[in-house]
Amino acid sequence: MPFLLPLLYQLGLGYTAWQAGLLMMPQAAAAILMKVLSQRILRRFGFRRVLVGNTVLLGGTIATFALVRPGAPVGAILALSLAQGFFSSLQFTSMNSLVFADVSDREASQASSIFSTAQQLSLSFGVAISSLVVAFFLRVVHSSPATGLIGPLHRAFLVLGAVTALSAWTFAVLHPEDGANVSHHGA
Repeated sequence: MPFLLPLLYQLGLGYTAWQAGLLMMPQAAAAILMKVLSQRILRRFGFRRVLVGNTVLLGGTIATFALVRPGAPVGAILALSLAQGFFSSLQFTSMNSLVFADVSDREASQASSIFSTAQQLSLSFGVAISSLVVAFFLRVVHSSPATGLIGPLHRAFLVLGAVTALSAWTFAVLHPEDGANVSHHGA
């Protein structure tokens, strides 16, 4: 998303760089607000249900960006960006908390180093994969890049949203009580 959204806003919709930056701001605001709410959500639903459900919702919001076209109301774009920020933040917070749920204090430093490296790799792979998906769809464009970019970007959002939603199955293997010592789910 940090790669595709600026492309959509600037090249697909024609916004300037600073306008595209402003359209990204609701994601940051939502991420901050979600940090306050995530503990309550995890306590109520547990890690398994939150991660499965939120992954599907996150995939849905990613795919919904395929509906953003030139002339789309800015309020709708901001609302979608806000929703995407909420779901992304809940995903990262939940996964970060679950990773350290059963790590002893003695192993916390090593686990933190490994997890930080894995997180940076996953972000890098996310940008690489999204650029490959866009490049795949761009290969069939025969018009100028400015006018021909919106269709491939929309298809990329649909593919990446579907892949994200389908990845919810990876969290379905969690047991309902996994991470309960951190979330206090069921307490």
